[in-house]
Amino acid sequence: MVLQVVAAAVLVVFLWSLFRFAMGLRWAKLSREAARGAEQAQGRRVVAEIPQHDGLLLFLEDAAGYAWGVERAEKAAIVGARALLNGGVIASFARPGVPLPAPPAPEAYAGQERWDVLIYVEGGGGLAVPCGTLREGVSREIALGVFDAVRRGVSAA
Repeated sequence: MVLQVVAAAVLVVFLWSLFRFAMGLRWAKLSREAARGAEQAQGRRVVAEIPQHDGLLLFLEDAAGYAWGVERAEKAAIVGARALLNGGVIASFARPGVPLPAPPAPEAYAGQERWDVLIYVEGGGGLAVPCGTLREGVSREIALGVFDAVRRGVSAA
């Protein structure tokens, strides 16, 4: 009889923790959808959701430019961009007649891929979009999606 009570208690604890985990995932999904909806209601398009250690970073596009976190780049001021893997250039574009600064030196491989997009604006400044270090191509897809959106937006402007 004691063994059955202990087994029932263990089952209840397991089912409770599973329920809490499922509800946490549901809450996170609803929060993410609410954030996306709020941005779309303001006329912005969510280009990418970039996972960070402290939450989710949205890379947003509107008619005038791009925003992520506290950074912003106006489409009219963008002169080019580079997609970087561990600091090495994977893809690059520039407005016609505008040379980009020398690319940063690639870093030594540290056991993981780190993807970034570097957006160059008029005046020589470069703004980095950290796209993550997730495996299985997740960060690569985020970085190339951001890079392609910037390239399309600048060529259309």
